[in-house]
Amino acid sequence: MADYDPYNSLVPIFRETRIPRKVEQIATAVFISHPFGYFLFTAAHVTDDMETETLFVPAGGQITEINGYVGHIDLLPGSGREDDNIDIAYIKIPQDFIPLLRKHFVPLEGNNSELIKSALDLTVCSVSGYPSKKGKKKQNVFSSEIFSFTGTVAQQETYDELSLSPEQNIIIHYNRKKTIDPGVGEIRTSPHPKGVSGGGIFAWPRESIGMPDWSEKKLVGLFHTYKEREGLLIGTTLLPFLAAIQLGNMKKFDGVI
Repeated sequence: MADYDPYNSLVPIFRETRIPRKVEQIATAVFISHPFGYFLFTAAHVTDDMETETLFVPAGGQITEINGYVGHIDLLPGSGREDDNIDIAYIKIPQDFIPLLRKHFVPLEGNNSELIKSALDLTVCSVSGYPSKKGKKKQNVFSSEIFSFTGTVAQQETYDELSLSPEQNIIIHYNRKKTIDPGVGEIRTSPHPKGVSGGGIFAWPRESIGMPDWSEKKLVGLFHTYKEREGLLIGTTLLPFLAAIQLGNMKKFDGVI
């Protein structure tokens, strides 16, 4: 069994609200190692909160304010984030913040990810992150748990119905009320994916029979939208993220993408 565990690269994101004043777990990010540096990949609707509220991650043994350059694709005039089918953002982590993050998390390397040409080439995927309902606070100490939502990848007709592209998006069928608990083999209701926005989408090996080892799964995208009525988890492939940081690098990670 390989030492690699995708869960080690998943980072919970917390938000401090002003009214009422409290800190709550709201999202997830993936800690990434890239030739351009270290990044947190997440959803743009998560970093939108940074305009009015403070976001934190576990770093250096405590909940620490996120430090780094934030890049995202701006919305068209008159549109809202709910109209954004890509919904991507990244945080370029400065050198002094990297060891603080690495105290708790392991950055995901390139050999543990895959740039796919089309989501139609995938079979089964797991969306992994930190559901908000799993977050707890006791005596000013925060704790949480990772959960994976696993389902089959949609076919072309589902993409057509939602006006999405399998080259840029990944759609996974998932019914949270009919989830099989592998521990007891019973059907149970899973946690709501709220808080998993920005979490990783990990593809199972195409030839997999049964439950593969976690080390065999590759990061292929990031999650941003759950349509409960339709039973769909939706995310974006890695290509738009890599295009965004390429542009950010050209601008020396300064200004607006």
